[in-house]
Order: sequence, then structure tokens, then C-alpha cells
Amino acid sequence: MQNVFSKAISFIKENLSIVYSLFLIVLIPAAFFINNYLINTSYEKNIDQITQRKAVMVENIINNLIKNQIDATSTLQSAVDRIMKENSEIVSLSILKAESEQGGFEVVVSSDPGLIGQKQDQTVQNYFAWIQTEGIASPDKNEQGRFWKVTKLLSDSENRKIGLIEISFSLADSDALISKTISESNYILILTILIVVLLVANQARLLGNALTVTHLKEIDRMKDMFISMASHELRSPLTAIKGYLDLIKSEKNLALDNNTSHYLENISLSTQRLDDLVEDILVVSRIEGNRLPIEMTVFDPNPVVAQSIEEMRPQAMEKNLVLNYVPSKESVKISSDRDKLKQVIINLVSNSIKYTKKGSVSVSTAVKNKVFSITVADTGIGISSEDRANLFQKFYRVRNENTKGIIGTGLGLWITLEIIKRMQGKITVDSIEGVGSHFRVCLPIARK
Repeated sequence: MQNVFSKAISFIKENLSIVYSLFLIVLIPAAFFINNYLINTSYEKNIDQITQRKAVMVENIINNLIKNQIDATSTLQSAVDRIMKENSEIVSLSILKAESEQGGFEVVVSSDPGLIGQKQDQTVQNYFAWIQTEGIASPDKNEQGRFWKVTKLLSDSENRKIGLIEISFSLADSDALISKTISESNYILILTILIVVLLVANQARLLGNALTVTHLKEIDRMKDMFISMASHELRSPLTAIKGYLDLIKSEKNLALDNNTSHYLENISLSTQRLDDLVEDILVVSRIEGNRLPIEMTVFDPNPVVAQSIEEMRPQAMEKNLVLNYVPSKESVKISSDRDKLKQVIINLVSNSIKYTKKGSVSVSTAVKNKVFSITVADTGIGISSEDRANLFQKFYRVRNENTKGIIGTGLGLWITLEIIKRMQGKITVDSIEGVGSHFRVCLPIARK
């Protein structure tokens, strides 16, 4: 038993949010129910008081009508019959004549003919009504329902006590109204409870999702830490391998046959690919961890574009591609990161060279509507509309017969997009399969 209790305590400590949700499920409907009960009770009490005052008011009117006429029973009976006919809320109406000052009454007029002539002993209500001018009211109930029984002193014009007036005022209409109000309140209460339960259930689901997201974020953070650490650790052996390869290639006295030279070249290419992959992974880790440094400065972008193209010219010449550059005639300055802009241009030009088998890659810049644009156009294999929709997603690569032998990680365009967004710019692409692609980068011109 103690073990079960300990487990329950541990579960509550570990899942306070769930306990809180259950507490809300119980507390909020209970609060609504109590509030509903108090309002209905107060409403019923107020209705009863209004009905009671109404009965006393009717008795006061009747009292004024029959002063000095208590012996005119036929006239009074006609008046009582008329009152009963005109007022459906009055259950019974009787006029009692006092037999003596000490007590005892005789029913001289009544809405119930069977009561006429009957003697009544001094009851508690009759006693208090007899000794004070204010009417005495008390609730009562029979098979016909609830009603107020009001008894009031009847006096003559000289204020001598001559009898009592008894009137029973039905509460059927007010009870029906109260019952309807309570029913409607209960329907609203049930609906409110249902909504609250649904909201709490939804909150519990959202809370579960939030916990899952928190857990995933923690896993993602640990993954980023691992990737960053692993990438840095890979850098050292890669640097050493590249160094040894360069040393072997530069050794003039080392006689290498064709096969060995071919193997060394393949090793060098594979090492470079691995180094590029590690670099891309490091950049992705910095971007996702919001740790990518962006140093915004104001500068003329055309020299940066020209320098980037010159660095890519040997790669274009290896594939016998023409690499053109057409700078804008208008000289402007932009607010951006010089190194990151160079990285963006190299990524786009490298991508165009990679996917262009023959023809040319053209880079042009232009100024329009306070925007500096860089367009990289190629005569490559082109991109379908379906592939364009996913082109800038992480690790996405166009896969078809034309891209089988092309090596890549699918990170270059995603990194390019993220860098451009952080420099307050945007990138678009237009492409036709078999014709070529146009990538356009737009960056805002710096304010003067």
C-alpha cells in the first residue's frame, strides 16, 4: 500500500500539469454549479417576496373596499366572486368576523361556499394578524402546489377591529417561471461544463505537444552540439590528409606511375568533397543555432561579384563553359555582409556550373526600384515545377537521369536562402527543363 502511495506521489510530482488539468476539470464546473445554484435560489426568493407583497397589496385594496360592510354578506360575496373570477392567481379568499376580543372567528364570506358559517379557533397566524396592522404571510403547500397564505386585520372606519381577511395567493406561475429559468440555467451550465472540459482536454493535448516539442528541442540541441563537435573533430584529420596529399604531389623526386597518380587524384577529390560536406554541416549547425555571424556593412557590391566570378572561372574552364559577367552601369552601395555575399554568389555560380553540361553561365547585376539584383543564368538541364517547389529545402536534391552523376549534399541552396534572409534580401528562381535556370538575388540599397 505504501509503495502504491509513493508511486502516486511521484507521478503527481512528475506530472503536475496533468494534475492541474484534472483540478480544473473538477473546480471550474463546480464553480459554475455553485454560482448557478446561488443565482437561482436568490431569484426564487425574490419572486416569492414579490408575490407576497402583491398578496398584501390585494388585501389592502379589499380591506378598503369592505370597511363598515362586514355584515353586508351578500354584497361582499358578490365582490369576492368577482375578484376570484378576475384574478386567477388567487386560490382562496375568505372574510372572517371576530366573535370577541379574546379570539374566535366566523367565516362570513368565502370563495369556498363550504367554509361559510364555520367557526375558527385562534390560530398563531390569526393571533399575530389580530394584534398588528401589518399583514402576516406564510408559505404553504397542498396538492395544487405552493401558495402564500396572507392574513390581515380588518377594521372599520373608526379603526375598531372587526375581523380578518384571509387570502391564498398561488405561486404556480412564478414556480413555472422559476422552473423554466432553472432548466435553462442547467442547460447553459451543462453546455459550459462541456466547453470547459473540451478546453481543458485541448489544453492537456497542447501541453503534451509542448512537452514533446521541448523534448525534441532538447534532442535537437544535443544533435547540434554533437554535429558541431564531430565536424570540428573531422577537420583536423582532413587537414592532415590534404597536407600529406599536397606534399606527395609536390615531391618531384617521387616517381609515380599512372595508376598511383590516378588513385591520389581520387583521394584528393574525395577529401575535398568530405571537407566541403563538413563545412556545410558546420554552417547548417550555426544557422539552426542562430550562431551564424552576420556583419552588416555598407559597400559597393560589384567588385565583390567580380572577384567571386574570377574565383569560379577555373571551374567553368574545366567543363569548357563560358562564364560571363555583365555589371550594372549604375554604381550603388548596399548594406550587407561582404563575405556572406561572396559565399552566396560562389554557391549559385558553382551550382550553375555543376548542372550545366555545355553552353554558358552568365552573371549580371542591375539596379531597379531601390533594389540591387544579382542574376545567375545558365544553359543547364533546368528544373521542373515540382522540383522548384522543394528546391530550397534542406537536403533536397533534384533526382533524374540528368543528375545521376552529379555530386552534392542538398545543403547549398538552403544555406544560400538562410544567408540571404539574414541579410534582409530574397531569392527567386525561374527555370525550364532542358533550357536552363535563372537565380535572382535581390538586396536593398543602403540609405544615403
